[in-house]
Amino acid sequence: MVTTNNYTLGIVLNEMGFGESSKIIRVFTKEYGKISIMVKGAMSPKSRNLSVSQVFGLNEYLLKKGQSFFYISDSKILESNFKIRENYDNLVYASLLLEIIDKSSISGEANKKAFDLLRKTLNFFNFTKDPIGLALAFELKYLSFIGYRPKLDIKEKSYFSIREGIIDFQDPYSFSLTRRDLHFLNAILYGKLEELENIEDIEKSRKKYLHNIIIKYIKYNLDISSFKSDKLFN
Repeated sequence: MVTTNNYTLGIVLNEMGFGESSKIIRVFTKEYGKISIMVKGAMSPKSRNLSVSQVFGLNEYLLKKGQSFFYISDSKILESNFKIRENYDNLVYASLLLEIIDKSSISGEANKKAFDLLRKTLNFFNFTKDPIGLALAFELKYLSFIGYRPKLDIKEKSYFSIREGIIDFQDPYSFSLTRRDLHFLNAILYGKLEELENIEDIEKSRKKYLHNIIIKYIKYNLDISSFKSDKLFN
């Protein structure tokens, strides 16, 4: 095995049991992008790697590269983000963001802007009272980072095509947007996460409608067939 020379920050996206006591975790790291780490003995309450293999956690890792997996040489937990689990809606929407990163990022390709955005967003999910708006803000910013930012010109009425972004006519793949919808989407796309609570808000039902459209857009353009949380948003 080859040991990496430097520590890297990593956010645990998901986990899968392996054997009786180990598990494989998929981690979005700042330096190496998405990687898989074999964590031996992680299911044991006494494991020194138990805390750094929990979903949502931000950790610092010194890694060894094996043939198929990375292995942990040393680690330290930095942000557990455990409070996300205390609110059902926050848990569902935050889990969706992890799945978006997992299914849209390429293994081994670093995206430091996306990493920093995910880290910051998860931190806000610990206490947000608007998980839908926060998820929407993340999704729009992430789409911008990877070259799929939709066109959100302010008009009296537009149609959002899940194939094209905004269009000026209705087709079988489009959903109507009002001027207020567009103002809201622009505000959360270009505003800071810290300032979400200060923007002009819209009804929760409308926010769900917009979120559903963006998820369809993500699926179509990033070639993702489904998300685990799909049935919860319908």
